[in-house]
Amino acid sequence: MSTESSNRSKTTAQKKNETVQLLTFKLDDQEYALDIYNVVQVVRMVALTRPPKAPDYMEGMFNLRGKVIPVINVRMRYGLPGKPHDLDTQLLIAKAGGKMLAITVDVVSEVLTLSTDTIEPPDQIGPDLQYLKAVAKVGDRLILILDPDTLLTNTVEAFRSAGMEKMEMA
Repeated sequence: MSTESSNRSKTTAQKKNETVQLLTFKLDDQEYALDIYNVVQVVRMVALTRPPKAPDYMEGMFNLRGKVIPVINVRMRYGLPGKPHDLDTQLLIAKAGGKMLAITVDVVSEVLTLSTDTIEPPDQIGPDLQYLKAVAKVGDRLILILDPDTLLTNTVEAFRSAGMEKMEMA
């Protein structure tokens, strides 16, 4: 066996043995996840300040230890049916690109440790799902893994469209 094919075999074997930790959450009956590396914390829903001219999916912002955290509603952003907030509604605070944002979720479910071979990249899923990083297959469950960088980019654009480009996000 050549050195090159030996290295490829090792790389493939290493990938099959690699794992990723995901924090899963639900919106209705669909499971979503973020890489645990991107998760800062989960908090109960708090009072939000909604900026004028903000897009519908930007629910508002709140102060977390002196930092302004924008809150986006993934349901509204991606055309899912709306749902009023209740006692179970939580804010999943995530970081990407040195900034933080919060995502409104129905309930945080669990932390999963999965082998990377159970995860498919979005190019095998469909072209119109830019907010997806991948899909994880866990038994008969499909878990949509969100791309926090795309969510953050959209949130920064929302700040600009609301005339808040000078306000600094955490």
